[in-house]
Amino acid sequence: MLKISGVFSAALTPVKSDLTINQDLYLRHCQHLMRQGHDGLAIFGTTGEANSFSLTEKISNIEFLIDNKINPKVLIPGTGSSSLNDAIAMTKHASKMNVRAVLLLPPFFYKNVTDEGVINYYRNIIESVENRNFQYLLYHIPQNTYVPINFKIIETLLKLYPKNVVGLKDSSGNYDNMLRLIKYFNDFAVFCGDDSIALNVVKRGGAGAITAGTNVSGKLLCYILKNLKNENNLKNFNELQDLQIKIRKTVTSVELISLMKAFFSIEDNIPEWNNVLPPLKKIEDPKNHKTVLLLKELVNKIDPLISNS
Repeated sequence: MLKISGVFSAALTPVKSDLTINQDLYLRHCQHLMRQGHDGLAIFGTTGEANSFSLTEKISNIEFLIDNKINPKVLIPGTGSSSLNDAIAMTKHASKMNVRAVLLLPPFFYKNVTDEGVINYYRNIIESVENRNFQYLLYHIPQNTYVPINFKIIETLLKLYPKNVVGLKDSSGNYDNMLRLIKYFNDFAVFCGDDSIALNVVKRGGAGAITAGTNVSGKLLCYILKNLKNENNLKNFNELQDLQIKIRKTVTSVELISLMKAFFSIEDNIPEWNNVLPPLKKIEDPKNHKTVLLLKELVNKIDPLISNS
């Protein structure tokens, strides 16, 4: 039986014009995402611009969310770093805060590293945290890190830490790889990082989804996956999935963080939503941006389609 499953939103991190985290907007966004039906929030991941924030900023803002009644048991912070000591410190803090789990990138600066090197990185973190009950999700996103989490790495870590290493987020987009992982590793939670194929992954034993697109279409993906067993009784189930695919295609047609922030700047009528950290560049004049308007048009179809299902 899988130790963790569900739909977790890879939450955006709103920032002010001075590029510090907008805590009020961050809290409101996390509350909004939970109201959409998510099982939890994957904060400070790729979509949350994690690698653009300092360790201190991330730690203080996890504390802020928890202090403001975001249940730590719905949080999965990203704690991986190219700095081993930063990864250890961030993961120790997450463990202390009693969060649901952490999502661990491999070290991503050096290329052509050995499997043993990656395994030692994870071993140092897990053994430094010294929490036998704490859970870890590995993060496979080789198009960004150039350090894949392969079968040997997973198998070794599962033998060493069977109670701790409970799953993996696969953001490679490689559907066949996800299915091989599900088939090969028993009771290993494979989360899909692609909204458009999450349905098929879950149908074949996947644990769920941790995706960027759920910032804007979380209600839709949650509804699809939580009604999977009722698929034949929903007259427009295929339409729901088709809409999810269109939203995913639109979100990934440009740089997705700036697109979704631009979307929220007009959806919530809060211009500060449109801020991003360098090297990302904000979308100028979102109200007249073709892709932003297309995304808004698609998102507006979610509620009527669910109501008619």
